[in-house]
Amino acid sequence: MILFLIYFIVNKLDYKLKLKKTLLRRNVIMGMIGCYTKISEENVFKLQQAEENLQDFVFEDSNENSTINIDKAWHAIHFTLTGCPFGGDEDNIFSKLVLSGNILMEIDGEFPVMLITANDVKKLSKAMNSLEEQEFRKRFNINEMLENNIYPVMNDESEDDFFEYVWANLIELKRFIQEASDDGQAVIFFIM
Repeated sequence: MILFLIYFIVNKLDYKLKLKKTLLRRNVIMGMIGCYTKISEENVFKLQQAEENLQDFVFEDSNENSTINIDKAWHAIHFTLTGCPFGGDEDNIFSKLVLSGNILMEIDGEFPVMLITANDVKKLSKAMNSLEEQEFRKRFNINEMLENNIYPVMNDESEDDFFEYVWANLIELKRFIQEASDDGQAVIFFIM
């Protein structure tokens, strides 16, 4: 049991380090767009078994209602809801919304593709539906984001303008997660 715990902790730390390195590298090179795609449990299995290519699934097999992009707001949403730049408290369902740690597949030199299970989608939908703008605004702190290198915040960023941008993307994400929950689907998160 102790060996398992050590293995688990080391892997979590390694995962967070990989994410941070990828973020720092990609932040310099290009923009990073957060995307979500609804996915059935059957297709999750196919992706895990490498029976289906992720790009084919996302860009060819899905329809326009099954994918959403939240532009560059993904990291600010994660940080505001979890208080952590990467990962988060496993008891906080919001830690599964963006950088869940539940890796569906690794892509060399890129952020891994994250899986939000259908069960977690239902829990997230319930939690997101109870999240009001006023509560989110209380949690939102641009100075803490700057201190933690939250993408894409910059020193000259207007907090009010950035909040409106993040909140608008979160509203769309709430709707999307609700639809996935209603359909009993899982969701994958990836960065383009």
